[in-house]
Amino acid sequence: MSVLHDVPTQQSPAPTAPPPPASPRLVAAMVRGQRIAVPCPTGWCVVDHATENLTDLSDLAHYGARISLPVPQFSGGPEHVLIAYMAQWPFARDEHRGLPYVALEACDSGDVTEIRKTAGRAFADQALAHIVAFASLVEQLPEDAERAAV
Repeated sequence: MSVLHDVPTQQSPAPTAPPPPASPRLVAAMVRGQRIAVPCPTGWCVVDHATENLTDLSDLAHYGARISLPVPQFSGGPEHVLIAYMAQWPFARDEHRGLPYVALEACDSGDVTEIRKTAGRAFADQALAHIVAFASLVEQLPEDAERAAV
């Protein structure tokens, strides 16, 4: 005799197929003065391709909105570090065949590292560990009111 004979059976929901991936929208782009339609990633590309007049289709690039971390500077406004954005050169003839990546600049130098998903996850883990260590340093400081009284 089973101890589970009085337990009502639960039915698993019927498996559903994943939704199809979003297809890119077609937008106008200018190449050598000719207006053409090109696919543009829905959801992240912020480039107005119609305002560019490219010399070659391989020069077309998609860029997402930039994120950065403003760091206060002693001598003025903040310096932006860890600048990152989505990027893609869809018609590039390189080893990545135009796949999207995260562009990462340590500081606003223009020196960009192309980060793919596995490396991006690893970097994000390292950045989180760095922030935890930074927060630990901050907690060792005296409170601002205590410092002003000294």
